[in-house]
Amino acid sequence: MTRAVLAAALLAVVTAVLADDFLLRFLAEILLLGIAVMSLDLLIGFGGLVSLGHAALFGGAAYAAAIAARAWGGDVLLMLGAGIATGTLLAAAMGVVILRSGQLFLLILTLLTGQMVWEVAFHWRDVTGGADGLRGLPALSFGPWALPGAQPLFLLAVLLAILAWLVARSYVAAPIGRALVGTREQPIRMSALGYSLFAVRFRALLLAGAIAGAAGALYPFVNLYVGPQSVHWTQSAAMVIMLVIGGIGSLWGGFLGAAVYLGIQTYLSAWTDRWQLCVGLVFVLTVLLLPNGIAGGMRRWRGGAE
Repeated sequence: MTRAVLAAALLAVVTAVLADDFLLRFLAEILLLGIAVMSLDLLIGFGGLVSLGHAALFGGAAYAAAIAARAWGGDVLLMLGAGIATGTLLAAAMGVVILRSGQLFLLILTLLTGQMVWEVAFHWRDVTGGADGLRGLPALSFGPWALPGAQPLFLLAVLLAILAWLVARSYVAAPIGRALVGTREQPIRMSALGYSLFAVRFRALLLAGAIAGAAGALYPFVNLYVGPQSVHWTQSAAMVIMLVIGGIGSLWGGFLGAAVYLGIQTYLSAWTDRWQLCVGLVFVLTVLLLPNGIAGGMRRWRGGAE
């Protein structure tokens, strides 16, 4: 694991030196959305909690960071603090509403609670900019040091992706993570053993919200803009598609899915308006040929090695 992290860090430094600004911002977007998809994987892949409101946590944190940046400047620690706090609070509010319901009702309630956040973002024009969103964000900084341009943003995204993956991996391996899997596989038995299904799932949702919020805090600085689409349910659906393509139950699969989805969106959309059809074809082929996603296919190709 240590060697993999060091290799990723070295590759990131080389990429930051050689790549142009467009590619660096594109890679940063992949990493930040990949972090959000990875946090969604904690709920779906390990908890069996399918959510169509996850974009509300990610996009809500993006709005909070953008509003804080316009008011107090783009200090990285301030942005991350605002994003994590917002993602966690929104997850807590969502958890109180949804986690006592069954699977179908849970899915519908995540959709409804997520759309409540969209309603606020779309109609509270004085704060969120309404349909126009928020623009004119200051450059990122770290204390007295300015971090302008794409290189610092990309390196921050790399660092955040590594830290988020380590946190998620530690959580999954810990007893609380095993308990979350137990609530998915044998909820009645877990209740009989004395576990509170609500408490186990609520903690998972809080962690997912915090991780998604951290990624959302940096997301507005990719394009120096955040709009209501970032909290819409269609963005949540796109995250689910990314997760299925990358591989449910594989934490790093979310990054693969985000790369495939955004690659199609960014490059094929320059050639055709039907890029979403291409995403649909990739999704169907993944379900038929790689039911465990790209990550699962890669593990199988490597003979099951982790």
